[in-house]
Amino acid sequence: MMQMINKAVGISSNEFAKLIEDNLSAKSHDFAKLDGGQVHQGNPTWFTSGLRRVGYNGVTSAQLDDTELDQQVMNILEPFRQSATPLTWWVGPLSQPSTLGKSLQACGFTHNRDMIGMAADLEQLIQFVPPQLEYTFEPIHDLAELKTWMPLFMETFGIPASEGSFVLDVFGQLSFSNNSKWRHYKMCADGQVVATSSLHFGAGVAGLYNIAARPQYRQNGLGTAITLLTYQEAMKLGYRIGTLQTTYPNALRLYHRMGFEVYCKFGIYQRVW
Repeated sequence: MMQMINKAVGISSNEFAKLIEDNLSAKSHDFAKLDGGQVHQGNPTWFTSGLRRVGYNGVTSAQLDDTELDQQVMNILEPFRQSATPLTWWVGPLSQPSTLGKSLQACGFTHNRDMIGMAADLEQLIQFVPPQLEYTFEPIHDLAELKTWMPLFMETFGIPASEGSFVLDVFGQLSFSNNSKWRHYKMCADGQVVATSSLHFGAGVAGLYNIAARPQYRQNGLGTAITLLTYQEAMKLGYRIGTLQTTYPNALRLYHRMGFEVYCKFGIYQRVW
């Protein structure tokens, strides 16, 4: 198990970018813990989950050369093609060459979105100011509590309600084992879940995921509150560096105000057969 990084002094911008990518990769590789999953380490690094779903299989790292790049990509895809396994390819700061995204599109991938990678020294984040409402902040301990957490998360990230049982089962399998690197949290007010968050402790840092806030409560500063409260939990466990990725300009500005800096970008490419 990788040791946590408990100091941020002296870490360069390139090292921060690597930590962001390594945490995202470790989070993705967790899907390989499901029945039928596997991780192929090396160059390239890829994983499968045993599920034929595009977000649950993929390539997380590849350093290729410019010579016959399309053919190299097709060779990497061969195990996925043979089993008709849909996949995501994350093109991050460690990926090579710079034209990899264009080659993926030439090989049948769709550019899904770009994400901005950010990181911060958790001890340098702004001071937490409680939101102006009566609330509780609670960790998720078991499947029953996760079931109350799930609807707001699914609604925010556009996951159909018909997928609820499937997503709950996957999250449950990955979240409550003895060696799980996941922690989930919720804020409640007025008898309902109003914000959610998750931490993944991969690559020795605390990666923030699954931030959701109920729209009618956002003016109360819930995005800032759930982020800072969640990272306080990471600091209690000894973590010093926090990482995250975001697609949305408003969230980018919000995280910057909290003390996060931009260090890299990820291109997200997806392929189905």
